[in-house]
Amino acid sequence: MNPDFIASNQADRADNVRVGTNEELIEMLRKDIRDHKAKNDKVILLWTANTEMFLLPEINALDDLEDRIKNNVPLPSSVLYCVAAIKEGITYLNGSPQNTFHPAIVEMAGKHGALLAGNDFKSGQTRFKTVMSDFIIGAGLRLASVVSYNHLGNNDGKNLSEDKTFRSK
Repeated sequence: MNPDFIASNQADRADNVRVGTNEELIEMLRKDIRDHKAKNDKVILLWTANTEMFLLPEINALDDLEDRIKNNVPLPSSVLYCVAAIKEGITYLNGSPQNTFHPAIVEMAGKHGALLAGNDFKSGQTRFKTVMSDFIIGAGLRLASVVSYNHLGNNDGKNLSEDKTFRSK
């Protein structure tokens, strides 16, 4: 949605991008959510995209967030998806390590009665290392080092090789 928040070395992979103003994009997403709600008993938005560029300063006030949306100030896709989920009253489950849950987002969710959850699922090898490290230490063994190689090449290394996305991790 907003290439400013995507690592430049990911441009060749971003081949299904929606375009429009913040308000237009949020409305497109809300329509998608409503379409899914019409076909399902329960809808949860699960965010598992690549890490986005870190957004500073934090969006602390709800009126500031609403002004940024209205005035088309560049916002990360995760924030736009989250706003759409909140406005449709569904759960937004964040599985990526970025700064989506600004204070203004949390306030908006409270006003709409929407649930926000999650902060980096640490799936795959990261999760395995965490579980195994706990197991080894719990078994009374001393853990000196944990080294791994992402042999499946899930694009994390490439995405995080750019500073603007690395800072979000």
